[in-house]
Amino acid sequence: MLANIDANSACNESQGGRFTLNIVDKARLRNRSGTTVVMLVILLPVMLAVAAYCINVVYMEMARTELQISTDLATRAAGRVLAVTGDKAEAIEAAERLLEANPYLDRTLSIGDADIIFGKSNRTEKNKRYEFTPDKKVNSVSLRAFGADDVPMLFPTMGVPIEFRPIKQAVATQVELDIAIVLDRSGSMAFSHDEVAKNGSPSSAPPGWKMGHAVPKDARWLDTVAAVNGFLDIMEDSSHDERVSLSTYSDKSKADVKLTGDYTEIRAAMNAHSTKFKGGATNIGSGILEGGATLGDKKLARSWASRVLIVMSDGIHNTGIEPIPAAQQVANEKIMIFTVTFSDEANVQEMEKVAVSGGGQHFHAKDSQQLTEAFRKIAKSLPTLITF
Repeated sequence: MLANIDANSACNESQGGRFTLNIVDKARLRNRSGTTVVMLVILLPVMLAVAAYCINVVYMEMARTELQISTDLATRAAGRVLAVTGDKAEAIEAAERLLEANPYLDRTLSIGDADIIFGKSNRTEKNKRYEFTPDKKVNSVSLRAFGADDVPMLFPTMGVPIEFRPIKQAVATQVELDIAIVLDRSGSMAFSHDEVAKNGSPSSAPPGWKMGHAVPKDARWLDTVAAVNGFLDIMEDSSHDERVSLSTYSDKSKADVKLTGDYTEIRAAMNAHSTKFKGGATNIGSGILEGGATLGDKKLARSWASRVLIVMSDGIHNTGIEPIPAAQQVANEKIMIFTVTFSDEANVQEMEKVAVSGGGQHFHAKDSQQLTEAFRKIAKSLPTLITF
């Protein structure tokens, strides 16, 4: 009888379609439930600690990222002001404004939380990083930002409150430039800016003057030479090695000077045209292509340099390839194009479209003073700034 009871108790019984657990299974289930509870009690603090650690790490990275963004923006603002004005005090003020406008973790930064150093950055190959060193001849600004104060972690570690203070650095530097200057030397450039170019001699020309003689004293060409010389003066004051080429055009275009860091060659070439001014028609498109070719010179052009073409005209294109298709062809080579028109006779609308094609800007000048200012503005607005 006892044997039957043990046997029955060791088996599952079916009552009314339901299965019941025997005594042994119930005991095992109770043992397993107890083990799970014990393991949960042991592991729960560990899991909470790991979760807290992960949240703290994410919080730290978020703080560092926000501080890096603030640092980059402030450094770039300082670098832009420095590039345009050359004024260190204004550059510092620009950095301070951006730091205050871009807090991290809702903490406002001030210039007192940063070290600003002015210096020089250079590189010699396309795939090399710029290297910054403090220097009196400045082309770069370095900003090292410290967190405004110690930041507590969201959760304590091992019961101990932990604080951290992120530090981030950025450098804004002016990059190397290869620049092609393209100038109009057509017949109308022998006339002054306030007279209409026509057949015959310019009003300031001496008796017996003709094309091929020295350009008259009030000629647009001489105003252009003065403006370009001012542009070259700014390039010479730069701490970077800007290479410049000179191309001119009338009926045909000519590469007068290939890319060089010796601007005396460019000044001499312009003076040579001044002493023997031949004039001719206006082939702007050919001039654009000629200038673009100097920037593509495999022996002289630098693969890591930004490339800019500046084309100037005082009149209306009247021969050769059209300017806009020529500009589009040059722009396809990743060359930025700036345009300058001089005098009321120039085709301003067409040259504006040329600048748009090349992703640059257009400037119009009515007199020599405005022309000089146009070239100065171009020198100050060239795409010369990167942050690293």
